[in-house]
Amino acid sequence: MKVVLKGGSIEKNNEIEKFFMEKIFPILEFGIAIEESDRKIFVYEKKEGGCVHEYIDPTAEVIVELTEEARNLAKDGKADSDELKQKSGKFYDEALAIREIEKLRPPFSVEYYSCRYTPPQKNIDEVE
Repeated sequence: MKVVLKGGSIEKNNEIEKFFMEKIFPILEFGIAIEESDRKIFVYEKKEGGCVHEYIDPTAEVIVELTEEARNLAKDGKADSDELKQKSGKFYDEALAIREIEKLRPPFSVEYYSCRYTPPQKNIDEVE
């Protein structure tokens, strides 16, 4: 699992990272990659009378190796666990992590994406 932090501030990114390290990391079998971003997500809402309300939306982009179907099942807290396990295959831990994120309803937005990750042959920059 990879998480891209788009909190809008160092403090908000730290808060989001803390959430993932304390609540989600223990669920994962392999681990988690966290990417800090200085990018902000600006939202512009149209309000009554032609006013525009602008704000920064703290967001975590969660990137997993699940199919869209498995991601949607994981987000659906009522989905059958056996079906979720079958659809997510060897990435069942990521499905459980999504289920936990949805259950905890964190105070930031969450976007889910899928990718197929290929690790490097050697970990050149391992952090100890």
